Amino acid sequence: MLRRIIIVLFFITYHLTAYSQFGRGFGTNNGNNNNRDNFGFDTVSTPRSNKDISVDSLRKQLDAKKDSVVYTAKFIKYSKLEFLQDSTILFPLDTTTTNFQHFNPLNDPHSPTMNLGVMGMAYRPMLFEPRQSIGFDLGRHFFDRYIEGPMDVKYYQARARYTELYYISPFGGKQEEKFHALHSQNIKPNWNVGAKYAKQGSQGYYAGQISDILNASIWNWYESKNKRYTLLASATFNTIKSNENGSILNDSIFTVPTYVQPIYEQTRLYDSRQRNNARHDVRNNTIFIRQFFNIGKQSVVNNEEVLPTQRVSYTFSYNTQKYYFRYGRPDESGLLKNYYIYQDSTSDSTRLNHLRNEFNYSFYLRGKRLSFLKNELKINAGLVQDYYNYREYTYSRNFQNLTLKGNLTYGLNQRANLNLKLEQVFQGPYAGDFLYQANSEIKLSNNVGSVFLGAYSQNQSPALIYEIETSNHHRWNLNFDRTKTQNLSFAYVNPKFHLKAKAEYFLIGNYMYFTEINNDIYPAQFGSNINLLKLTFGKDFHFGKFTFENYLVYQKTDFESVLRTPEFYSFHSLYMHQDVFKVLKMEFGFDAKYFSQYTANAYAPAIGQFYNKDNTQFGTGPIVDAWMRTNWKRANLFLRYDYLNKGLFSKGYYTIDRYPMPYSLLRFGLSWNFYD
Repeated sequence: MLRRIIIVLFFITYHLTAYSQFGRGFGTNNGNNNNRDNFGFDTVSTPRSNKDISVDSLRKQLDAKKDSVVYTAKFIKYSKLEFLQDSTILFPLDTTTTNFQHFNPLNDPHSPTMNLGVMGMAYRPMLFEPRQSIGFDLGRHFFDRYIEGPMDVKYYQARARYTELYYISPFGGKQEEKFHALHSQNIKPNWNVGAKYAKQGSQGYYAGQISDILNASIWNWYESKNKRYTLLASATFNTIKSNENGSILNDSIFTVPTYVQPIYEQTRLYDSRQRNNARHDVRNNTIFIRQFFNIGKQSVVNNEEVLPTQRVSYTFSYNTQKYYFRYGRPDESGLLKNYYIYQDSTSDSTRLNHLRNEFNYSFYLRGKRLSFLKNELKINAGLVQDYYNYREYTYSRNFQNLTLKGNLTYGLNQRANLNLKLEQVFQGPYAGDFLYQANSEIKLSNNVGSVFLGAYSQNQSPALIYEIETSNHHRWNLNFDRTKTQNLSFAYVNPKFHLKAKAEYFLIGNYMYFTEINNDIYPAQFGSNINLLKLTFGKDFHFGKFTFENYLVYQKTDFESVLRTPEFYSFHSLYMHQDVFKVLKMEFGFDAKYFSQYTANAYAPAIGQFYNKDNTQFGTGPIVDAWMRTNWKRANLFLRYDYLNKGLFSKGYYTIDRYPMPYSLLRFGLSWNFYD
């Protein structure tokens, strides 16, 4: 076992020797946003009869008898923090290759982005996806999908030692490489520890698109033998180094013939002959501890799922964030307008320290105890203290917020439930922020499916970056009103027919955004209410060995020039399943995505923000990728050719003004799991 791991690590290390310095990164499978769990498939051969066994083979079996246990994925289960709030719920490893080829967090089929063209660089959501949070917000979310925090950590229960290796690379290039190694094992049946090391990065498709991202984490999951006490502890470390090339100078690269290779196109901020090019350095580290204690009677289902009647919990977390933007010489392109601090270079820094204490008490009433309750009543009350220390150049600030949290879930019967949630900041500079939510699920029948009703009301203070900025190239001190968001939603899900449909209505008041004023970039607040209707539809079709997946989104707003998003987006995947020799499972097919024409954003590299500039519009024909994915025993493999149809509908496309998207490229991915 150990020898096999060493051989694999040696191969990967040898192949990636050139990536030992900045800009030659490879990375992690970002399980935050996309549910891409890379697990193996194991088979056990049927033993032969005694007549077919030779003396030598019989001796070999006897010698190895003590190691005759064959471990598979069924010996490994996991959970995440969100599934451990009310009870202990475990999930088996997913040993399929579903979505294995969707490795890039920027290209999530159900959550696409507008981005600068390379994994590891800034992005913003393409669809309207408002943040449901209140209180203090730094406002720097342009790297969020590359950061792993406590909510992303998987806690394992491993009867066998579990090791996972994952690697993705293009053929003949250094664009968008990823690697991670994960190991978890039980010290005792009720005590598990683990660690993960991950790298991802790219040398880009065009000059200066260099990124290098490190994610590392360690974790601990302890349960007392009587399952009353639970301790979750983790430490997550994230380092992001992302060059800013300021976009290429050739703004007609897809319309006027050129003989210059993309990697040699001139850029506004990057020069391969110079040192100290523009780049962002980001560090985000968190220490997290959560403790649960069950009081009173509790039920244990299958010796795994724990259902308490009362539970108290305490959470401690300490998070540090550091944002640096550096450029070692004056900008001659005119992209960086002002020099408020340094006249010959740029060295901006923003630092935030966040200490959080949270206390919760939960009470559960179940139908077996009280006849008037058909299913279950859950009541949770919590108090949160957040302490912040913020520093940026000459501006610093220390403050704290106190937030009240509440959650009530009532099961009317086995087919219907109601969930109410509230969060209210009642003390501190952000007092008055609130988020009230109501959701209900009604299960009609196994054949008809379920209906989901939802609504929320949010009152959110502007993010700090909209009100205070004292960097080298941008400066303002402003005051804005809170953003008010009202939402109503209706969803229908029918698993039998692989159907999902959802309708959402948003009413947004005091919408915050960035815009260009007098040839410079400033935050702004829209005075009128914005209405937005969002319709989502997903349907999968199965025809024998063929599967056809479809995901469509329609969005309509009355102020598209302010809230910039395409009106229509769709993703489709057509593939065929084929087994080879009963041990090799293969799927191969095509993915296609499309977004309608919309008014594009521009990008401000010094602060990592996207802003409304002019009426430049972008749209594209379908973007088609061809792929093949397979698993054999414990190994998963995919081959993928991006942008197969380049040149058929267009020579290329944009999602952000002046930043061309990637061209065609062939790549492969491999994951290999060990259970012993």
